[in-house]
Amino acid sequence: MGKILFLLFLIKFSYAEEAQKCAWDNCHATDPDPNVITAHLIPHTHDDLGWIKTVDQYFWGAKPELVPVGVQYIYNTVVEELMKNPERRFSFAETGFLWRWWTTTTDKNREKFKYLIQTGQIEMIGGGWVQNDEATSHYVDILDQMTLGLYRLSHTFGKCGKPVTGWQIDPFGHSREMANIYAQMNYTSLYFARIHYLEKEVRLKNKTLEFNWKASDDIESEIFTGAFFNDNYGPPEGFCWDSLCGDDPIMDNEELEEYNVKEKVDDFVAHVKKQAAHQATNQVMLLMGSDFQYTNANSWYVNLDKLIKYVNADESKKVKVIYSTPACYTQAVKRRSPKLSTKADDFFPYASGKHSYWTGYFTSRPAFKGMIRQASSMLQLAKQLEALADLNPSINSPVTRLKEACGLVQHHDAVTGTAKENVTRDYEKQLARGISGLENVINDYMDKLHPHALKSNLILCPLLNETICQPISNSDEFAVVIFNSHARYYNFTVRIPYKHESAVVKNSKKEVIKSQVAETFKVAQLNSTDQLPYEIHAFVSIPPLGYSTVFVSKGERKVRKVKKNPSGNTTITNEHLIATFDNRGYLTSLQNRKTGLLKSIRQEFFFYEGIDSKDDQPSGAYIFRPKSQQPIAFDSKIELEVVKGSVTNEVRQKINPYVSQIVRLPKNKNYVEFEWIVGPIPKEFKNPVTKEFVTRYTTEINSKSVSYTDSNGRQVMKRYFDGATSFDYDDTEPVAGNYYPITSFGYIKDDKNQFSVITDRAQGMMANEGVVEIMLHRRCFYDDHFGVEEALDEPGKDGRGLVAKGKHIVLFTDLEESAAQLRPLVAENFHQPVLAFYNNSNLEKFEFNRQLESPERIHEFPPWLNFLTIEMLENRVDGKNNVLLRFEHIYHNDSAEAAKYAVPQILDLDNLFKSFKLDFLEKMTLGGNKKLLETGKNRFIRKKGNVYELHPSEILTLMYVPNDF
Repeated sequence: MGKILFLLFLIKFSYAEEAQKCAWDNCHATDPDPNVITAHLIPHTHDDLGWIKTVDQYFWGAKPELVPVGVQYIYNTVVEELMKNPERRFSFAETGFLWRWWTTTTDKNREKFKYLIQTGQIEMIGGGWVQNDEATSHYVDILDQMTLGLYRLSHTFGKCGKPVTGWQIDPFGHSREMANIYAQMNYTSLYFARIHYLEKEVRLKNKTLEFNWKASDDIESEIFTGAFFNDNYGPPEGFCWDSLCGDDPIMDNEELEEYNVKEKVDDFVAHVKKQAAHQATNQVMLLMGSDFQYTNANSWYVNLDKLIKYVNADESKKVKVIYSTPACYTQAVKRRSPKLSTKADDFFPYASGKHSYWTGYFTSRPAFKGMIRQASSMLQLAKQLEALADLNPSINSPVTRLKEACGLVQHHDAVTGTAKENVTRDYEKQLARGISGLENVINDYMDKLHPHALKSNLILCPLLNETICQPISNSDEFAVVIFNSHARYYNFTVRIPYKHESAVVKNSKKEVIKSQVAETFKVAQLNSTDQLPYEIHAFVSIPPLGYSTVFVSKGERKVRKVKKNPSGNTTITNEHLIATFDNRGYLTSLQNRKTGLLKSIRQEFFFYEGIDSKDDQPSGAYIFRPKSQQPIAFDSKIELEVVKGSVTNEVRQKINPYVSQIVRLPKNKNYVEFEWIVGPIPKEFKNPVTKEFVTRYTTEINSKSVSYTDSNGRQVMKRYFDGATSFDYDDTEPVAGNYYPITSFGYIKDDKNQFSVITDRAQGMMANEGVVEIMLHRRCFYDDHFGVEEALDEPGKDGRGLVAKGKHIVLFTDLEESAAQLRPLVAENFHQPVLAFYNNSNLEKFEFNRQLESPERIHEFPPWLNFLTIEMLENRVDGKNNVLLRFEHIYHNDSAEAAKYAVPQILDLDNLFKSFKLDFLEKMTLGGNKKLLETGKNRFIRKKGNVYELHPSEILTLMYVPNDF
């Protein structure tokens, strides 16, 4: 009884920050003898927030016939086993599951868990809401999901809840920007499992599994990085003691026939010495756990205790075994001061074998990828409105629910499109619920801003891209409030569904603005009775971090009819460009109206047929493996519709029943939009053939074998066709092996011109000799044998197959112009404005006591500066909320032509935020959970007051308690 009371005393009273002894401060001693190998046992579990089962099913243990696990039991039994023995250790990742357990378990379990963290028995690793993907996740979304997880951890557990270990053990390739993010969050190490099999061979041979990753040239960040010895994140063969495994336990009763201590010890020592032979030090990390393991932690710890006991008892083995954590292992390696190699590129594409290139998932489930990007845009707006109006964030607020939903879908089996169909639908459902909450946030914001006005009752239309908005489908007159989440004026064309062929559009001052009405582009792919017959194109200007209202009413002028199938060549033009199409409907050239320079360009659609199930490696959710090196062309004559007007000039193309497109020259822009519609990809009744649709841009640029792709939307990575920088390239998959991920943009260039493509979702790209190919959509009819056990066969709304709609922005200019425009254009297009509708016929009610355009809160930011984050956190201090701010220098010194723009700049916050008093600002690490001073690095020099010097690619993170948000 006395022991129990003492334990409860410890639990209740030992949580002061100064009393905490975190995992990295409470490491077991390694052997000082350089001839003795120290084996670090890392008990851990890898718990996917959705994959084969949904998040709910995984947590509660539902549908055990799929995978017989329940994450709640993992936490329960691990806590129970750790409390039995203070020598034991465990490492948990994925805050999303931890938080679900934390909010549903007992007070006693919460106290025990907190005690175990603050005494160093549990190390929190990774720290994000999920273990995000690194090819298809955008850096803004990565920062959001990391911030959500890190804040919950630090707010709940104090200093020991601030992870120091990056843990990306399951993503399918690894990006330089992800390493850069971890480095700027003050992590001391990064670990993962999956690297190209040829690079793995080199690293094993050269003892370079551990290295220093130079993560950014501009800010010279680097992080100690380790790739695992095994090709997975599980235990050595024969040493898995989970209920999901079948390995023999350690039988140490000599009277029993199954006694196997010597056998187990010898096998273990043999593995340790084999692994040590490929390591740079005498420290070896052994991962004791895997997917959803430790539902019965007792079976693990009983055997691990015995393993430690019996190996350590035989000093002749020259192996010491200890319980450890990743942070303790990192410290042990660094204390040996090994001479580590460096790496400055990334780990894409990942291949697990000669014909297993994991490049299909760059594009898999394109509609879901587009939905994720749309949700990200809405989340940024929701966070801004909540902060600007002080809407009192809470754990159950609509903004918090949207944060959690957006964080969830960054998981490496969600945004990648590699979960089962029913799990993907669950992701979509959770995301849709989160998005629907934005409507409440917008109305709360408007109502708080206008306390004497009537309720705003604004409504969102999630299917605007299909010309569907049911709330206004029968309205002659309505108002549209357009919200701009950028810190620069948004000058662009918005498209509004309408039932009449003529309309008058007025701005907030009731002045008529430029607009035109066009017939809706009718294609059988998007056949819906809810689709309105016309679309209003209106050119608007929305203030920074603000909104503006436009009013729509019925006009008298008839719509200009669409010209169909014109004979001969066709041209469209705007203020900057002339686009010419040949007599078969294909784009052939772009001419700069100012200089007269003509650039040749041809854009076409193709498809690859994928290897089928008769082969040992077919195309599937993860893998791209085409039958032929050359795709099949759609070479039929294109049906054309031409729309010309004062706002919009576009050519509409119907290629075939599965592919259509709008090629558009937006008003006042020097780029081209390609709005593609692909699907349903056809499926044969018998022996269906996998098909993967691509768009191809053919130019005269002398790019040779070099191209450039973004790293999570930020850094630029130089790519080589049929080449690799870290190993000798083996051309076993000539197409799939040359595909790279693009999250936001990619380009090719020569010594004069640059051809850039900006995407609205993550996709895969290949480029060579002036040709850029981007995969848009894929439908695979066979599983690719990597765990999903289901074909990537999306049925769509009607079962005929999924239809995806998206957009490419093409900037085709000289090098100087591209260097100046590309990054601002990428930032502008990453998050689109949000349109909210007021459909009451009595518009005077809406206008009563209401500002129809938001007051100017800030001065417009300069083009080099991106207002990355404004987020109110869920913790009130002295009656106010902490607000997290991030400011990004968007230019990178990644080319000679960029050097003119990638220069240090002065950031004067007091001047930019003219209506706010920024009294107290604390510099933070990128994750927002540690003061920058804690890191020992003094970046972001403060000139005076709230004036900072910001260098190229830097992100300044600040925290403060506002006076008047």
